[in-house]
Amino acid sequence: MTISILRSARCLFACAAAVTPFLATMPLGATSAIAADMTVKAPVVAPVPLWTGFYMGVHGGYGRGNSRLVDPDLTFAQDRFNMATRGWLAGAQIGANWQFDSLVVGAELDLSWGDIKGSRPVDPANIFSGIAVSYQALATGTGRIGYAAGNALVYVKGGVAWANIAVQSFVGTPAPIDVNHQRTGLTGGIGLEYALTNNISARAEYDYLYFGPASIALGTRRSPSSVDHDLHLVKLGVNYRFNGDTVVARY
Repeated sequence: MTISILRSARCLFACAAAVTPFLATMPLGATSAIAADMTVKAPVVAPVPLWTGFYMGVHGGYGRGNSRLVDPDLTFAQDRFNMATRGWLAGAQIGANWQFDSLVVGAELDLSWGDIKGSRPVDPANIFSGIAVSYQALATGTGRIGYAAGNALVYVKGGVAWANIAVQSFVGTPAPIDVNHQRTGLTGGIGLEYALTNNISARAEYDYLYFGPASIALGTRRSPSSVDHDLHLVKLGVNYRFNGDTVVARY
């Protein structure tokens, strides 16, 4: 019995001696890798690009523009004139971005309430002849494309614009005539947005809006007037991005 135990011990030590040189030649960490392969692989966490995601925010700004009127029936003065408009606006926006390396594409809707207005007399010698324009609301739907450099995003945008414009006329009428003038036009702009945190960003933007000629009746004369408008807007805004710089798991 004792001889059998001794023989088994000798075999065990001989096997250990034979395996030890082989283990010594294996690369460092190989044994750990073998053990790791025997377990469930852990997920690899990958960040979503900073600018990818939906957002919403608010803005405020200042606007200046011109309204041009052509009316051959104006009897008090010239049949063509420009009227300057200026004032403040405030509103909100909602949109989404998709980032591909440094390229960012997106779409946005915004709505502004304004106090952008102007007025002038048609005939300076007649206090009962004049026209006033006031922008009540503005809206745009745009696509945009930009370049991202770290936390900064420079972009250009373009699309359609809508305006609700109140026009008041004192031309050749005993009482003012009010016209609710709703227009559709084009817009384009450029902006800079900066991520203050993973979810909050601030931006500055310039927009140009143009509403082409349209006929409106400003009095009891035979021919309607042709009026077109343009606006230059400077806006400052803040956005909250719902999933900026979040993470996803890859297996």
